This record gives sequence, C-alpha cells and structure tokens, in this order.
Amino acid sequence: MIALTVALAVAAAALAGPVPAWLAGSPAALRHPGPALLAWQAVGAGTGLAAVGAALAFAASGSRAAMAGLVAGVTLAAYLVTVTAWVTVRTLARRRSHRGLLDLVATPIAAVPGGRLLESGTPMAYVVPGLRPRTVLTSAVLLRLGPAAVDAVLAHERTHLAQRHDLVTLPFAAWQAALPFLPAARTARVAVALLVEALADDGARARVGAAALADALRTVTLAQAPCDAGATVQTAARLARLQMLERFG
Repeated sequence: MIALTVALAVAAAALAGPVPAWLAGSPAALRHPGPALLAWQAVGAGTGLAAVGAALAFAASGSRAAMAGLVAGVTLAAYLVTVTAWVTVRTLARRRSHRGLLDLVATPIAAVPGGRLLESGTPMAYVVPGLRPRTVLTSAVLLRLGPAAVDAVLAHERTHLAQRHDLVTLPFAAWQAALPFLPAARTARVAVALLVEALADDGARARVGAAALADALRTVTLAQAPCDAGATVQTAARLARLQMLERFG
C-alpha cells in the first residue's frame, strides 16, 4: 500500500503541476480542441481522484498514522464535492437572475429563438444557458456587422448552447474555487475557456465560412478588450487558428 500511496501522490503532483502547464502550451490543443478538452477533463478528475486515493491508500497501509490518512482523504473528498455543489447552485441562480433581468430590459428578437436585443454602443454577444436559454446581442452588433457576420455570431452562440459548453466549463470553475492557490486550476480554466471558444468558432465557420467569422471576431470580441485584458490575447489566438485552418485545412 505504501508503493500505491507514493504512486498516487506522484500522479496527483504531476497532474497538478507540469501536466497542465504542458497541455496549456501545446500547439496541438488548439488544432484539436475536442480531444484537448477531453484531456483537460481527465486532468481535472484525475488530480482529485489521485489525491484522495493517495490519502486512502495510506490509511489502508496499516501505518500508525493510518487514521490521519483516512480523515484527510474523506475531508478532501467532502470538500471538493461541497465546493462543486456550491459553485453549481450559485451559477444556476445567477443565470436565472440574469435571464429574468434580460426579459425586463431587453427587446425580443423574433427571428432568434430566445433572442434578446440590448441597446448599447459596444458590440457584444453572449448566451445565458438554461432550460430556456437567452441569446443576447447588442444593437451595435447589428449596426457594425453585415448579415453574414451576424450569422457567424449567432452560429457561434448556438454552438455553445448545442454542445453545452456551460456544463463543460463548470467543473473547472469549481476546481479554481476549491483550490485558488493552485496555479494549475487557473491555467485549466483559462485553457478550457479558449478551447470551447475554438469549438464554437468551428461551428460558425462550418455554417458561414472563415471570412465572416473573422469579421465578427474582430468587431465583437476585440470590443470587449478594454474590460477584459485576456480578450485580446484569446482573440488573437482564435484568429491565428482560423488562418491556420484556412491555410492547411
């Protein structure tokens, strides 16, 4: 059991340190966002399971400190489950409140199921998932983009909803909330956010083509850069990926 304890502890350390750093920096991840997302999910689940397993394996080793291992393993497992439940409930409540607010202040868009139009000089688009999701556009999107680019925006957001990217990203938000001191937790959340955007880009590209999508990205996403420093870096990566896909297929 001591050998198993050591093996699981080493695995947990690797999954919480060098593996996320390597995966986040891998050029292949953006080229193949689906498999990369599965790899991140395996890293996230594996880290917790290996850490809890190491403590429980130590508890089963017969050591004098076995009880401490049992308490540590059970406590860690309970903590991770509790934080995940809390983040999930909080997120669902915020989304429900957001949808209610949109229904009060935004104008329905007849041509878009669940669509809502907000008056704003900043081009923005996003979805609020749920049983009755909302797809939100600002008036600036319609003013600054042509029909094909607007279709690209809508296709991008529909892909988020169809592939349930809200459920994909939720565990990584919980991981960061549970272990905010762990660099890998933030690395994973940022990397996964970029991967789901790449998948949504693929959905839009398949529908309207790369040129319209690139126009939409430059107009809508970069407009948010003053409020989100990471938006510029992420958009640059997405545009570079789009050019690469068009060049090499």
